[in-house]
Amino acid sequence: MAPHDRSFRALAFTAALGLAVVVTACSKNEATGPSDPPPASAAGNWSGSASDQSGAGTMTWVLTQNGSAVSGSMTMTDQGSGVTGRGSVSGTVTGSTLQFTLTVPAGGFDAPFSACTTNVNGSASVSATALSGTYTGSSSCQAIATGQFTLNKQ
Repeated sequence: MAPHDRSFRALAFTAALGLAVVVTACSKNEATGPSDPPPASAAGNWSGSASDQSGAGTMTWVLTQNGSAVSGSMTMTDQGSGVTGRGSVSGTVTGSTLQFTLTVPAGGFDAPFSACTTNVNGSASVSATALSGTYTGSSSCQAIATGQFTLNKQ
C-alpha cells in the first residue's frame, strides 16, 4: 500500500470517528432534551406574618408535597380583631415558585364571621427556610384586593 493511501485511510477513519461522536452526542441531547430543575420542597410547617386590606396578621401553613403538587392546612389570625380563619392550601411548585390557592369555607372563621368565606390565589418564592409572596382574592364579608406574606420554616 502506498504511503498516500495510508494517509488517506487514516484521515477518512478519523473523520468518520469524529462524525460518529458528533452524531452520538447530538442524538443523546435530542433524546433527553433539557431537563427542568426539580421542584423546591415546600413541605413542612411554615409560620409568619401577612397583611392585606383587612389588616396585619399571622399565618401558619402545614404542607405536604408529592412531586410538584402541594396541599395542606392553613390558619390565619387577624391582629386587630383576634379572629382566626382555618382552611386549606393547594398548589404547584415549579422550580422555586409556588402557585397556590387558599380557601376558608363557611364555618372556617371564628364568630361573628363564621358565615364568611375566602378564596385567594397567589405566588410565592420557596427557599429552604422561607416562603414569601403575594396574593389576590375575595372574601364574602370583606374586600381583599392584594396582600403579601412571609412565612419561615419551623
